Amino acid sequence: MQINKTIAISTEKLSAPTLWPNANSRLLGLGMGLPVKPLDRLAQFSPLDFERFTLEWASGYLASKLPSVYEVQQRGGAGDKGRDIIVWFDPPASKPRRWSLYQCKHYGSKLGAGVAAAEIGKVLYYTFIGDYTAPDEYWFVTHLGVTSDLQDMLDQPDKLQAYLLSNWAERCSGKITSKSKITLTNELRAHIGGFNFSIFRAKQPLALIEEHAQTGYHLAVFGLPLIDRPPPPTPPSLVSPAEAGYVRQLYNVIGEDIGKKVSDLSDFADHNSHTRLFDRSRITFYCAEGLKELARDQMADASYFDTLLEEFSGGLYHNYSAPNLTGMQRLANTVMASQALQLGGHVLSSHVRANDREGMCHQMANENLVNWCKP
Repeated sequence: MQINKTIAISTEKLSAPTLWPNANSRLLGLGMGLPVKPLDRLAQFSPLDFERFTLEWASGYLASKLPSVYEVQQRGGAGDKGRDIIVWFDPPASKPRRWSLYQCKHYGSKLGAGVAAAEIGKVLYYTFIGDYTAPDEYWFVTHLGVTSDLQDMLDQPDKLQAYLLSNWAERCSGKITSKSKITLTNELRAHIGGFNFSIFRAKQPLALIEEHAQTGYHLAVFGLPLIDRPPPPTPPSLVSPAEAGYVRQLYNVIGEDIGKKVSDLSDFADHNSHTRLFDRSRITFYCAEGLKELARDQMADASYFDTLLEEFSGGLYHNYSAPNLTGMQRLANTVMASQALQLGGHVLSSHVRANDREGMCHQMANENLVNWCKP
């Protein structure tokens, strides 16, 4: 039998997921009733919801968090040859080009061996005729998980292989292409017999949720998690380069107040009140840094902190830009006003402490959003 060895390579990029309806209500928990556990919510997804969810997972986790990924492509649809989402680990010119396949399907119930066999049959056939190479891994991704009998076969690849061979006519033959049935010839049987069935796996729903939680989309889908915020980081003994912006402004404020140029801590070491101000400013700056780490590491989206900084910058504008005041007065007035600033329904509002509020003022100075001495 003559086998076509041409590898079909698509250039389609991963589509951007659409926004979830009522995302703000999901984040704020307003009028949504009792919270729904993530596994229960995943199990209730409609086909459209699951498609959106898997696009978020693919673009936010597979493309960004999975090690050594070159490109992620969406292939689902007519003519995809059993390939829904492809993760490439090498550029196109590589030979062989390593890749993994994620088959994301919304079924009415748990995925069973009979339905899975048809999907596996496509990979077996198209690798047999040379349309593409065998993936390093093949993952079934569903919102309800798989049945026990299918999981048993996935855990014992030889049994999965035997099941495919013995049930080819019923489960695979007429479900690979729409044009004709695929007969289990001796050559195809030999190909299946030598195929590595250990590549076939099932992504457990809980693992899928945990991976989705590492993306910036998670809060809009599952709501705000209960987060035990760790203690804020302690300022290092020496000022770090990341503090240069607000520290320089503190030097200007203190220098203006004591009537001399300040470029180092030693320049005001004999002024106890200014030394205490400097030390406290560093403590509160790093407290706000802890809030940034919370957004980045536990909420998987540093932009939450960026938008919080915008809230402070906009809400305190008249305090830090007031004319006819000294730098010290503007700094003090802004810090005091920050304690009463209304944050509305910002996703981080429930985690903001008093020291965070003061630290956000120094964060603004660090980002050159304010200038205490030159409004």
